[in-house]
Amino acid sequence: MEIRLLTPDDAAAFHALRLQGLAEAPEAFAASLEEEQELAPEAVAQRLAPSADKAVFGAFETSPGGPGGIVLAGMVGVMREPRRKHWHKASIFGMYVAPAWRARQLGRALMLRALQQAGAMPGVRQVTLCVNAGSAGAVRLYESLGFERFGLEPEALYVAPHFHDKLDMVLRLPAAPAQPQR
Repeated sequence: MEIRLLTPDDAAAFHALRLQGLAEAPEAFAASLEEEQELAPEAVAQRLAPSADKAVFGAFETSPGGPGGIVLAGMVGVMREPRRKHWHKASIFGMYVAPAWRARQLGRALMLRALQQAGAMPGVRQVTLCVNAGSAGAVRLYESLGFERFGLEPEALYVAPHFHDKLDMVLRLPAAPAQPQR
């Protein structure tokens, strides 16, 4: 397994995996498959442009059926909140591991890399995420990493014909130095 920062050059693989995730688990994402299918390749590439306040990581594995090919098997993003009063917070987004790779601890490895990135952002003191309250495996993973539940939004997401509750979680990072001026 290799976990690395995704760049605009990874846009095609990222978009394919994202569409797979939206098709396989639509209740796990705020975006819809239809919305994401309409995105221009340039828009997808722009999402992957790293900055000091945002990064998307990918987990690459050797393809199980292919002759040694490498595939993008999972992904996760982390982004500092853009507003000054929220600058001490980062958010996890777009977490997905393809079903064939879920038993290999890729989700944990991706989350640890994203949390490392968040901890390296000056002044970030906590990391938040939202997860479908019914996604027991994902909730267990996040709790095992130290995330705590702090809110539940009933019927936060509608994927026909059902509503899904959203669980809000937070992880407080070790004490960070004073927040730099922006």
